[in-house]
Amino acid sequence: MSEVTPPVGHKIALDCMGGDLGPAEAVAAAALAIREGIVGPEDTLILVGHEDNLRLLAMDNRILNHKRIQFRHAPGVVNPDDAAMTVIKSKRDSSMVIALEMLKAGEVEAVVSTGNTKALVAAGTIKVRPMEGAERPALAAIMPRREGHFVLLDVGANPEAKPEHLLHNAVLGSIYAQSALGIASPRVGLLTVGTEEGKGGARINRTHALLKAMGDKINYIGPVEGFDVFGDACDVVVTDGFTGNVILKTLEGLVYMVRDLIGSKVKRNPVYLAGGIAMFPLLRDLKGKLKPERYGGAPLLGLGGLVMKAHGSSNRQGISSAIRLGFEALGHGTGHRMQAGLAEANAVISANPEVV
Repeated sequence: MSEVTPPVGHKIALDCMGGDLGPAEAVAAAALAIREGIVGPEDTLILVGHEDNLRLLAMDNRILNHKRIQFRHAPGVVNPDDAAMTVIKSKRDSSMVIALEMLKAGEVEAVVSTGNTKALVAAGTIKVRPMEGAERPALAAIMPRREGHFVLLDVGANPEAKPEHLLHNAVLGSIYAQSALGIASPRVGLLTVGTEEGKGGARINRTHALLKAMGDKINYIGPVEGFDVFGDACDVVVTDGFTGNVILKTLEGLVYMVRDLIGSKVKRNPVYLAGGIAMFPLLRDLKGKLKPERYGGAPLLGLGGLVMKAHGSSNRQGISSAIRLGFEALGHGTGHRMQAGLAEANAVISANPEVV
């Protein structure tokens, strides 16, 4: 008689102190993750922050004595304007640093934080260390498109990426898209100013050559331009952190502008109000597709442990979404596959030295 394999649980540390909405929203997100089954029967979510405060908030949310919830005391707080090195050197008692130390020590398998992005990238790189073969991590955001969603990376971790970094991003982003979006063979595109070969400068051309040299190890479809990003051209868009961050924030600003324009028009004109009522189901679906809470976390890909960055202004839905993405990534074993993918990418880099 064959033995039954017991279910495998995972542990995630939630940095509760770094978000704009404070620890109350983070604890409410933990309660939401419990209610919605995001935290499985064998999983554990460890709330990191000022423990007395977190316990009171947990009591309010009826999860104080829940078997899947634990606490770790961290009296310090990382502020939005703290310099990265200040956090690493002088705020070792902060919830962010203590959560990363827990990841480094193997107490947890992932960290979710809404805190200061620069500090999280720097502290994560120093504390957790990059995967073997990776130089710098990349932030991967899940973005809406005409049909479904796609992965955009980097969106802010590494503003000045080299071709080797962009190749790593393509490999890591492809594996993450398999896990987060359920796409078996994600189509990878390199963002540039035109789809013809030779456009985009030396860095883009070198990256393009390396991606082609990967062969069937990655489903590279070639260069893509801005027109293609929100269409159905590809499932992973690869760029540097500067360009990716501009795209991310431009889209957010556009969504808010359209929302405000429609709202102001409807309020001033009864004809628009009647039309708005008729189109309400469509507008509701569109809002659900574009709202940032749907995919609230951007993982720092390329680190030796999973670090999930949620937007600083994330509400409980956004934070619980980041927790969900963290547990899903752990369940799919993406870390081992990313390590193997990086090794293949570095073999291609070694076999195709840059011609000076």
